[in-house]
Amino acid sequence: MSRYTFLTVLFALAVPSAAAAENATFVQDKPTAPAFLDGVTVDEMEGIMSKAGYQAKVGVDSENKPIIDSKASGLNFWVYFYNCEGDQQRCRSVQFETSLKTDKAMQDKALEWNNKKVAGRATNNKDNTYFDYLIDCGGGVSADNLSQNLERFDTLMSEFTTYIGWH
Repeated sequence: MSRYTFLTVLFALAVPSAAAAENATFVQDKPTAPAFLDGVTVDEMEGIMSKAGYQAKVGVDSENKPIIDSKASGLNFWVYFYNCEGDQQRCRSVQFETSLKTDKAMQDKALEWNNKKVAGRATNNKDNTYFDYLIDCGGGVSADNLSQNLERFDTLMSEFTTYIGWH
């Protein structure tokens, strides 16, 4: 192959045709990745919950820390915020929790849940069982991911109450 033929072939391969250029996908045409939050504020979580169709009433707990009061699967639950920093109070951990009046048999089943299930944690205190689900938001989390975790907690509450025999 002559040097001229080689350069012609190389040039033909390097320059796309008009049809190929028209159908090409350029980096700037690709959809952008979802915005990631480095932690979440109470207001952002309230918005995520409302958008997902959950009630979200912001208040403070007995220690004057922010809390969101909500309801799902016929149960009241609360959203607690931990490791909050900065002027905006971006929180690196969010915990969903519900409380149930339970008897000894239900409390035994609740502890059994902890040994058999991966998601959701049960603790007992006197005649109450607390069921919670913790989300780590440090290092980045999307609003969609937080919404999915909220719905996962809703599903887990229903599964948990059935598992322990709570009516």
